[in-house]
Amino acid sequence: MSEGIIISAFATCGKSFLGKKYSNVIDLESSNYKHDNNKLENIPIEMRKGTKREINKEWPHNYYKAIKEAVQKYDVVLVQLKPEHFNYFDKNNIKYLIAYPNINNWSEVEKRCIERGNNQSFIIRLKEVFRPYYEDSLKRKYEKMYILNNNETLEDVLIKDNIKLVKNRNWYKW
Repeated sequence: MSEGIIISAFATCGKSFLGKKYSNVIDLESSNYKHDNNKLENIPIEMRKGTKREINKEWPHNYYKAIKEAVQKYDVVLVQLKPEHFNYFDKNNIKYLIAYPNINNWSEVEKRCIERGNNQSFIIRLKEVFRPYYEDSLKRKYEKMYILNNNETLEDVLIKDNIKLVKNRNWYKW
């Protein structure tokens, strides 16, 4: 198996959905690595976002290690989009793609946050970084940038780009 591709995608692009639906895709949800989630196991991940938690002492090295291991096992590795991760990828010559909502489409991002149960604190913080992260992304050494228009998802653009996606046999759309 050849090495998988890393896609750094902004929040609400559909990373979690893809990771559940396709067996050759993994969503490396960063909060599982960044925070000490003890005593929060019963709270859904999306509802944890924006809450105060202790930082894991191994962060961000544990996340980068997980990414390196995942590209050996999966065709598509989905990671958090943040400038500090780009710094690491660029410094270490790690190839990656970027997925970002159309910069004029904040209302769709906000709607998706609400639908998936993010709290107001998370949504406010996300809005504050929406444009700056986009502008930072443009300056990076990515191989390709997908811009998601209107209600388009990461799944939509990957299918259009003929990225191999293998449906999970246990996948059921409710």
